[in-house]
Amino acid sequence: MGSVKKERNMAPLEFHGFSVSPPSRAVHMTLDLLDLDYQFVNVNVLEGDNKTSEYLSMNPQHTVPVLVDGKLVITESRAAITYLCSEYKSGQLYPADPEKRSQIDQRLFFNIGTFYKRFGDCVYPVCFGKTKIIEEEKKNSTQGSTEMG
Repeated sequence: MGSVKKERNMAPLEFHGFSVSPPSRAVHMTLDLLDLDYQFVNVNVLEGDNKTSEYLSMNPQHTVPVLVDGKLVITESRAAITYLCSEYKSGQLYPADPEKRSQIDQRLFFNIGTFYKRFGDCVYPVCFGKTKIIEEEKKNSTQGSTEMG
């Protein structure tokens, strides 16, 4: 955990995540890269921590991660990443120029909206013991999604 804090909000950031979740890891890496103070709250989705009434009041979608900055609650990883970069290191990692920013946004949205789903369709059934073989169609779909042209 780092030492940079916003002047207006003296409370440390709260980061609710599950360490094996790629979206959680992405936010975790961003917090560390930006050297921000934060409190990590482990949300073990395998044990149902994301379905408690307390968690659901913060995030009705019961997904991880969740970033809390004062009264602001962000329940999507890429939104949390861009918020952190804009709010705490404005212009350094996430450009203000709309054209440059659009290229970063394009990769972020592709990653969470296309690649992560296809990758998960291949990997998660194996990880959770539902199959030992990945269907060729799923492999091809995942491989095809990595071609940026």
